[in-house]
Amino acid sequence: MAPKSFSQRLVLWGVDELLVKYPGLRLAPAEGKAVKFTGILNFVAEATGKERIGDGYQLELSIPYGFPEQIPLVRETGGRIPPSYHKLDNGALCLGSPTRLRLTLTESPSIIRFVERCLIPYLYGHSYFERYHSLPFAELKHGKDGLLQDLASLIGTEREDIIPEFVWLTAMKKRLANRQRCPCGSQRRLGRCHHRRINAIRDRLGRSWFRILYYELTEGGGRALRTPRAR
Repeated sequence: MAPKSFSQRLVLWGVDELLVKYPGLRLAPAEGKAVKFTGILNFVAEATGKERIGDGYQLELSIPYGFPEQIPLVRETGGRIPPSYHKLDNGALCLGSPTRLRLTLTESPSIIRFVERCLIPYLYGHSYFERYHSLPFAELKHGKDGLLQDLASLIGTEREDIIPEFVWLTAMKKRLANRQRCPCGSQRRLGRCHHRRINAIRDRLGRSWFRILYYELTEGGGRALRTPRAR
């Protein structure tokens, strides 16, 4: 059952542990149904085969009451990260594809997990970029192309053109989807082909999430994509 009070949320999300481990952050007043943290996030991180970097950024984290189903928004408030470096239209940091972020967050309601698995890798990447003018790991394309690229990786195909069909099957009930022909071209039913990956991400995120994604990838056309919200 979802927590109903502010204090219950703080306990469930491990806020005390977050503030002890990252003492540069502090709780701040927030409007609406969100918990806000501001301050400096100091970290030490590295990527495989890359330099270990210690750094710190002035940030504002807004954690919606629907967390972890709803994705937090993070803004860099020190003026260090330019708008051209992986930011959303609203100025928040683009930490990854919404689907990938939600898959990470469904594993735990801990804010520390979000900070360490989603936010610090982004900040490390920017710090590395400042030093070497290249990124320490592969990056997604922007907008719709990035969604297609990431979903192709999750589903296990190199063909981004068939991703909307896979997303539509993921939005179906399992039994119905498994009877449909797999979009990969194998001529087999989904239930005898890519069903394990499709069923796994459907079970974790729910069919409604993929109905929203299907709209964004098809009827949304070339306009700017909204970040889907769980329902």
